Amino acid sequence: MGLLAKASLSGAAPPRAALVAERSGINLYSEHSLHSALKARLAGPGDRLEALVGGKVVDLVRADGELVEVQTGSLGKIVPKVLALAAAGHRVRVVHPVSVEREIRRLDPKTQELLSVRKSPKHGDLYSLFDELVKAAGLIASRNVTIEVLLVRTAETKTRDGSGSWRRKGDRTVDRELVEVLSSRSFRTRGQWLALIPKSLIPPWTSAALGEALDIGSDRARKILYCLARAGLLVEGPKDGRRKAYVAAKARSPGPTGS
Repeated sequence: MGLLAKASLSGAAPPRAALVAERSGINLYSEHSLHSALKARLAGPGDRLEALVGGKVVDLVRADGELVEVQTGSLGKIVPKVLALAAAGHRVRVVHPVSVEREIRRLDPKTQELLSVRKSPKHGDLYSLFDELVKAAGLIASRNVTIEVLLVRTAETKTRDGSGSWRRKGDRTVDRELVEVLSSRSFRTRGQWLALIPKSLIPPWTSAALGEALDIGSDRARKILYCLARAGLLVEGPKDGRRKAYVAAKARSPGPTGS
């Protein structure tokens, strides 16, 4: 559990740093409240906001040198940036919030009057991370890279002004706000990632068996196995009928950052 989550769960407000961005840019003006609130809550004394590192603007540079990127959207979009910084010897922490509970607020497109407030039927969980990692498996157990998942409560404000995509029936998301951080979990090493598979589950592992063990269904479990295999942590083992089955890959020699 990270510092941010500990502070929230204890009922005490986490420390907020009065930081000024070192560089202005489109990211600061286009980001939703959720992104900026997480940066403010993660920042501590001596940290630098929107700092230039190796030619790239980083959300936070911590006083101990760790780089922090808050990614509320697609993880796939930041893979090249994160891996380039990590390859240059920087420790990089990718913080990704998953909404466990979401409140939907709808505004009148003309008057901006609040029309309704409801709870979304969609609920994320820790394993929702793999919905993003299917396009960002290169971050898993990569040297110098930590992924921290924050389970959060959020509020999303929408208006149907026709400017949104047809898939959303013209809805536009006006803002996404942070309500509460419920918990966090960090993954860096091979062992931390493989710990997602219950020790009681005997290999080789199929999506059906893992889905049942985690109570998430085989489709979601398949994403976990796929991502861990793409990252080189699993290899295909003997098939269970027509189903793919996996076993842990042999551990490589640990680098300077451990394994």
